[in-house]
Amino acid sequence: MKQRFYNRVLLIAAFVLSSFSCSSDLDFEQVNDFSAQPIYTANLAYFEGKAPYFESAGAGGQIYPYIAKVDFFDTSFIKDNLIKADLYCRIKNTIARAYNYNVTFLDVNNVPIKTINMPVGAYTGTEILEEQTVTFTAADIDILKNTKKMVFSITILPGSPLTATSPGRIEMSSSITAYFDVK
Repeated sequence: MKQRFYNRVLLIAAFVLSSFSCSSDLDFEQVNDFSAQPIYTANLAYFEGKAPYFESAGAGGQIYPYIAKVDFFDTSFIKDNLIKADLYCRIKNTIARAYNYNVTFLDVNNVPIKTINMPVGAYTGTEILEEQTVTFTAADIDILKNTKKMVFSITILPGSPLTATSPGRIEMSSSITAYFDVK
């Protein structure tokens, strides 16, 4: 009997407490003020080649180690929300030849929109490390939005000929950091 009495008292107390709830006016218009600014980083290309790979190019010869399709720049999310991007390139060289590292942005018709060139010195006993970050701001972000392919290539500069037994390697990597303003 005491059990039933306590259950009724608890039930009445719960009912009384729940009838005194707090409420306030909800402002559903706040969703219009929503803004997020996510940042994403993605790898674009990686290539490693030993010196004999470049033997056939000779001085002034161009080698295309990597062509990346980047049609993700053509999505509505990118077109509507991308506000800035940083293209980071890193090159390591242990080959006794200098060269230029090139990144070419191509449009839908394979027409170059922009080319970035990085000179890389010849190896002389210490690994050569070149790094460059190219920032695309609001003024030139349309270059990325219109890019369908990126060609990562090397132009070998004049120097002693490379042979099948030449030592060394070239290692290239690149990534992009994209900044968005989502409203």
